[in-house]
Amino acid sequence: MIDEALRKRLVAFLQPLYQDLDGVSRFEEIERVAAIARRLYTPASNDARAFELLLLFHGLGKWIEKIGNRSRAVLVTGLSDDELRALAGSIRRLDAPSSDAERALAAAIVIDSAGVRGLAERLSRARREGSSVMDVVRDALADAIVPEWMPEAGRKWLAARYEARREMCRGILREMASEDLG
Repeated sequence: MIDEALRKRLVAFLQPLYQDLDGVSRFEEIERVAAIARRLYTPASNDARAFELLLLFHGLGKWIEKIGNRSRAVLVTGLSDDELRALAGSIRRLDAPSSDAERALAAAIVIDSAGVRGLAERLSRARREGSSVMDVVRDALADAIVPEWMPEAGRKWLAARYEARREMCRGILREMASEDLG
């Protein structure tokens, strides 16, 4: 596990890295995904630290692979270069996870974006990306993929999120067709 002092140093180091150009922090997303992953997987005590680090760093993608960034992380956080290299490898494998920890995190990422909140995010980006509400709704109704590596508990959670999203999409379609006017 990560002791509280290290966790505070890591959060202080990572929060600015999760800041988007428009000033919005993505750290809330990291914490939300981590909470889901922790419900899907409880690591053995000897793997707990690596799992917690993966949960904190996963949103940086390839950032940690760059030697200058990794060196900076070693200096500021006190983590070892070997630990950060292993972490970078796990982040790289999230599209095809190979360990239980990686599968839990990858599942949490999919689950987090699958429900109503994920649909709301898609809708908020739609105009900027040149998509209409109908485009987003159509895509959301067609997208219900369950990866083969998804843990069983994740499958149930994902199915519930997909159903909630489908119901929201059906409501949007009813309103667009004025079927909600009675």
